[in-house]
Amino acid sequence: MKAERLLAAFGQLEEQYIEEAAPGALGKMRASRVKRNAAAAAAMLLIFAGVFGTAMAVNAGFRQMVLSFFHIGQVESVPDHNGDGFGVSESDIGGLVKAEYIQLEDLAYDTGFGTICQVEREDGGAVCSVRFRAVRDGETIALETQKNTFSLNWQGKTYQKDLYWCANDAELSLYWDTEHGLSDTDWFAQTVSGRTDVALLYLSQGNQGEYAQYPMLYHLDTGKVEDILQGTGAENLSFACEHAWSDDLNEVIITCRGENGDKVSYFCDVAAKSLTPLSDLTGVEAESVYFADDDTLLLLQMTENRESCVVFSYDLNTAALTQTVRQEKVFGHGREFSAENYGMMFFGGRYGVYVQPAGAISVVDFKTGVKTLVNGFVFDPHGDFLSNLSNTKLLYSVTGEISDETLAISQLGILDLKAKTFTVFDRESYENLQEWSLGWFDDDRAEIRSSQSGTDALYLYGMQSLDK
Repeated sequence: MKAERLLAAFGQLEEQYIEEAAPGALGKMRASRVKRNAAAAAAMLLIFAGVFGTAMAVNAGFRQMVLSFFHIGQVESVPDHNGDGFGVSESDIGGLVKAEYIQLEDLAYDTGFGTICQVEREDGGAVCSVRFRAVRDGETIALETQKNTFSLNWQGKTYQKDLYWCANDAELSLYWDTEHGLSDTDWFAQTVSGRTDVALLYLSQGNQGEYAQYPMLYHLDTGKVEDILQGTGAENLSFACEHAWSDDLNEVIITCRGENGDKVSYFCDVAAKSLTPLSDLTGVEAESVYFADDDTLLLLQMTENRESCVVFSYDLNTAALTQTVRQEKVFGHGREFSAENYGMMFFGGRYGVYVQPAGAISVVDFKTGVKTLVNGFVFDPHGDFLSNLSNTKLLYSVTGEISDETLAISQLGILDLKAKTFTVFDRESYENLQEWSLGWFDDDRAEIRSSQSGTDALYLYGMQSLDK
């Protein structure tokens, strides 16, 4: 397997998007959060959330804005692993980037939303203990691990499972054991943004075209399971395969797979206990739909050849429908950037990135149709962007294919969509680091997993200037 750039969502509807190189690399801790763009699901790679691009039309009255770009002169040099067990060291890159290098004892560590997780197993492979650690200011801090066991029945099947969790500041990290072997029943969990008292449990059955899932709200403190969709009509839908929630869980977009493989989406108002076909609500037949915020839907239409798209913004309060993207070219999935392959990337939230044919880029607000030019930056043919959970920051990376086992990350940067800054730095000796995973450790820090010198390590990067 080459250093294939796999954009994946962990645990089907998961929190981070990653690039992985190593075959058989350890999977991520199931520390997912409810995302507005959770409509990517059912064991499928996100199609429209971080893979495709679309070019943005310039609307009448459009005002071009500028986003500042800074290329740090200092080159990062990752310290050697000494093989002496767990340890943390820090580095300052150009006064703008705080790098934390965590040497792990072995591959028994996983990572989640702002935590490191150590999993110990019995000889038979069953999990016997889970320990969470936070990384703060160059130190690792032990967190109290909780374990809940639940038993649920759905569509004639019983799900009796263990869920490990911990509270890390105002966020929740989750871990559960991955099922081994083929099965027509499965489950996964999601955390809810800003809440540490509940998690969403998704029960699923079937595979591929017969896959179906159903969410339950799990109260961690009491162990009570709430059928949050009961009485809305959503509980009677067939082959529901995707659920995209508003942050407050008051609304959800449910996508079902039809008999011919086509998809039909519904808008469910949980509080009002109503269910409406999305096309009836908006008047638009959309191929992909997600929340820009709790009051606004974004609806994506693709042309027949799938090379261009149209985007509409729909206001749930006023029922106003606004076309914010006219028919424009999309960035081709799986192909490197070139004068022929350009366009704008979707990340499943309010913002995207438009790559021009010459390599200049702009940040696009799909809700308003406004573009913000990134002044002085040119997109690398081997470049890529990955969104954080909140769609507030984008991780930029330039990777190569030095060997079958490494991503060869030569450049990293974080584009802050709210602060309107983009900071990038170069790296040296990356060919020898055996870096096999790239993604987000939390909403502010990027992470790289490495097996340099046969030991496991985690590198964290936070742009200090963005947090001032």
